[in-house]
Order: sequence, then structure tokens, then C-alpha cells
Amino acid sequence: MSIVRRLTLVPLATLLAAGLLGTTPAQASFGDGTATPVMQMTTTTVAAPGTVKGSLTCGSTSATMAASWTASTTPQVTGYVVSVYFNDGYVQTVPLAATATSWSAGIGIFYVTGAGTVQYSVTTQTSYGWTKESARTAVFHC
Repeated sequence: MSIVRRLTLVPLATLLAAGLLGTTPAQASFGDGTATPVMQMTTTTVAAPGTVKGSLTCGSTSATMAASWTASTTPQVTGYVVSVYFNDGYVQTVPLAATATSWSAGIGIFYVTGAGTVQYSVTTQTSYGWTKESARTAVFHC
């Protein structure tokens, strides 16, 4: 190495080591803060229709099935589904409007005499897809 280089490098290295050339270690600070927005979530419990009552009115050749209930207190009810449970395992469902609180339909007497029986339940349906079925009524037959 030439003498000029040595004379230049040695003082330069000394100055760098001493920090006299204006170089300092990197520093950073973060002083800008922001509050995290508060997020609230609520859930609801879907209430089944209240006080579900069933009946079966028997005639000589036909019968009339019926059910009534009080409206669910759940928000955004879009309808109700009446389920008729037959003792042979068959279940008939009937969709109804959100304003419905009763239902009735005729049935052949054959299906509800002798060993034939029916029970009813009513299911609340909501706009967000949740449902809740009531307890079944008593068993009815002619």
C-alpha cells in the first residue's frame, strides 16, 4: 500500500471509529398512535312460538287439524312452519307467513282413527337462517 493511502486511511479510520464524521447508529421512533375502534357484537336467541295449541275436529268422513300459537318475540321473523307428526313416522310441513298465528287443514278420517294419530309443532324462521321449533302438542286422534 502506498504511503499516501496509508496517510489517508489511518486518520479516516480513526475519525470513523470516533464518530466524528457525523455518522451515528440508525435510530427510529414511533410517536403517532391511533385508537383501536371498539367493536361490539351481539347475538340473539331465537324464540320458538309461544303457547302452541293443537286440535282435531272429527267428522264422519273427514277431520280438521288445527294449531294456534303466539308470535315469536325474535327480531326479523320471516315465517313459521307447522309440522304435523303422524304416528307412522311421516312428517308433513306447511310454511306460513310471518304474521300467521294459526293454521288448519282437512284430513281424511282414515289417517286419524284407530291407531292413527297426529301431533303438531311450530317452527320460527328468521331472515338470518336461524330457526327454533316449539315443543310438540299432545297426541290427537278420532
